[in-house]
Amino acid sequence: MQSYDLLDELDSEDKFRKDIKYSRQLPEMFSTEDINAASENITYAILGELRDRYNGSEPVTFSYQELAELGGLWVTRKNGVKSLYNGKRLQKIMYDLNEALKNFSYYQVRETNDDGTPKSWKTINIFSVIDFDGTKKEVKLTISNAQISSEQVDAKGYVIDKPLYVYDLINSKDWRTVKHLQYNRGINNSLPSKYSKRVYRFISEFRSFPKGTKMRIDDFDKKILKILKTQEDSFNTKEVFDLRKNRKKYLETAVKEISELTTPEGTQIVKNLDYIYHTSGRRIQSIEFTYTPFNADLSGSNHISMNSRTSSPGTDSPFINEARMVLEYFNYLSKVNFNLDENGIIKHLPNYYDIQFELDDIQLLQPIHKLLESGVAIDELLQVAEMKAIDWKLDSNQMINNFRPSVVFGNKFSEYRAFLTTYKAQNIHKLVFDSSSDFYVPMNGPWDSK
Repeated sequence: MQSYDLLDELDSEDKFRKDIKYSRQLPEMFSTEDINAASENITYAILGELRDRYNGSEPVTFSYQELAELGGLWVTRKNGVKSLYNGKRLQKIMYDLNEALKNFSYYQVRETNDDGTPKSWKTINIFSVIDFDGTKKEVKLTISNAQISSEQVDAKGYVIDKPLYVYDLINSKDWRTVKHLQYNRGINNSLPSKYSKRVYRFISEFRSFPKGTKMRIDDFDKKILKILKTQEDSFNTKEVFDLRKNRKKYLETAVKEISELTTPEGTQIVKNLDYIYHTSGRRIQSIEFTYTPFNADLSGSNHISMNSRTSSPGTDSPFINEARMVLEYFNYLSKVNFNLDENGIIKHLPNYYDIQFELDDIQLLQPIHKLLESGVAIDELLQVAEMKAIDWKLDSNQMINNFRPSVVFGNKFSEYRAFLTTYKAQNIHKLVFDSSSDFYVPMNGPWDSK
C-alpha cells in the first residue's frame, strides 16, 4: 500500500492548515473546469486557508512560494535534495492557476434555447478580483460579496433560510452550526490522479454516512469527475465534451489509489472502498460509493479509525432532542392533509386522521437518531418527511400506509434524500406563495413557536 506521510518538507508547514474545511454547499454550487492536478491542489488548498486569512472586503495575499507549498509542488534533484518549483516551471503553474480561479464559479442556467444552449443564466465568481504580481511574486484574492440566495420566509413571515453570501461558504465562527466537509490537504495532494483527488474529496463529504454519496450519474459525471460537459453547460459548442467512455478506468484508478493510502503507522485510511451503479433496465441512473466510515486522514484523529456509532437515543445523547423534534414534526404531518388551492399551491389542511407516535419511544426514535448521529442535518430529515407526506398523501394516495418513521427514515432514506433537490425543483410552482418558500415549515406546525 501507498504510505502517506507528511514528508520532510511538510513537517515545517505549521503556518498552514493540514485539514481543508468549507461548507458542503460550496462544491454543490461552485465548480472549476476540468483543470490539471497541480492547479486543483492549489485551488482547494487556498479554500482551506481563506477561513484564517479572510478579513471582510480586504484582499487575501499569498506568495508564490506559499502557493507552491500548499500545492505540494516539490521536485527532487538528482542529488536527492528537494526544493519547491521555481522559475518558468512555477510561472506556468501560475498561468494555469489563474484560469482555475477565474472559472471557479456558480453557474445556473434558468432557461435554454431550442438547441439546448443557454438562454438565461446567472454566474457568480467566488473571487471578484484576482491580482497576480509577477514582480512581487504574489497573488491577491478578493472574495466576492455577492449574495447567492435571498432570505426565505413562509406565508406567515417566519424566516426559513437566511440570506446566503459567497463568504458564508468558506468562513464560519462556529463550524458546528454549518454542514461542512473536511479532508486532509497533504493526502489530497499526494494522490497521483486528478480523478482520485475528486473522488477523495467527494467521499470525505460523507465520511461517516456512505449512503449519502448516492448521486444521479449525469450530475456525478459533470460535477465530480468532470468528464461531461453538455450544450446546456456551455456557450460554445467547441467546449462540449464527453469522456464517459473512460469513466470505468478513472473510477478503478481512484478506488485503487485511495484504497492504497495508509497512515505513517501503516493503517489503511479508507477501507472496503468500492462503488455500485443503480440501474433502470439497462440504463445507469445513479452511482453510490461503499466504504467503511473513516477519519484517520484528519490531523486531529491520532490515526484512529472511526467505527460506526452504536449509541442508543438515551437521555444523555446530544441528538435526542433533535430526534424528538423530527418525530414531533412527523406527528404533525400525520395529522394533516394536503390540497392544491385555486393557484395550484400546496396547502396544509387539518385532518381527523389522528395517528400520534410516542415521542419517547426508543424504537421510533432509533432510525432518526442513527441518521442524526451519522451526520444527516435535521433540516434534511424534516424536508424528506414532508416530501414523502406530500408524495403519498396528495400524489400517490395508495401509498399512505407507508408514512411511518420506520419506512421514511429506514433503508430507503438515502434514496429519498437523493431526490429531494429534484423534487423541489420539479414542484417549485406548487411550493411557492407570494415569492415566499413554504416548504418543510408548515403554516401551523411545531416550529411556529420559534
